[in-house]
Amino acid sequence: MEISGVSGKVYKITDWIMALATANFLWFVFNLPIVYLVFIMLLTERLLEWLALGAFVVILAPFVLFPATTAMFGVIKKRVIDEDIKLIRTFFIHYKENYVRSMLGGLIICLVLVILAVDYYFFMENVSKLFAYFFFIIAFFLLVFTLHFFSVTVHMYTSLFGAMKNACLITLGNPLLTLGIGLFSGFIIYCSFQIMTFLIPFFMGSLIALASYFGFFKFFLKVQAFK
Repeated sequence: MEISGVSGKVYKITDWIMALATANFLWFVFNLPIVYLVFIMLLTERLLEWLALGAFVVILAPFVLFPATTAMFGVIKKRVIDEDIKLIRTFFIHYKENYVRSMLGGLIICLVLVILAVDYYFFMENVSKLFAYFFFIIAFFLLVFTLHFFSVTVHMYTSLFGAMKNACLITLGNPLLTLGIGLFSGFIIYCSFQIMTFLIPFFMGSLIALASYFGFFKFFLKVQAFK
């Protein structure tokens, strides 16, 4: 039975807050090895230790971060389309069904990230500091591309190549959506680490996932309407 009026709106808001918190907490728990390494990275002052820990994070990410993030996006997708879902069960279903594709996609994206980091260091040390702006723009697009990859993975039954191709087309083909998602994600990440750290285990990932998937879903519906 649907609740109407102010009580209904309050119920929907609290229900959404609970859904976001649950999805994010599951994502956080599955990423505890990476969370621990990142925490140590923030404390260390030695460059070699920082680089070694960063390397471990990049190695673990395809096997830990990407499948868990896909599962979180799967929960958000189901919640946007169908409000009546079992959150924990939905998370595990998407984690299992999309593990391999998420892992392979993560391997490719992390490889690109490593190449980008090496090129950044080379150009900054040997060419010009002005290249920092160029690499910032590339990293910005890579972030949004990765978020679209998660949305495509949970929304469309396609191959790994098809998911990455569609994510790339959406990222480059809709600059306003790309800019909006990128800026919002950066803002949430900044607030989570600098202002409100409680967001990290409860809302950081799920808020980014909600904005990313909602933007993707609206764009997808517009494309479908033109067909």
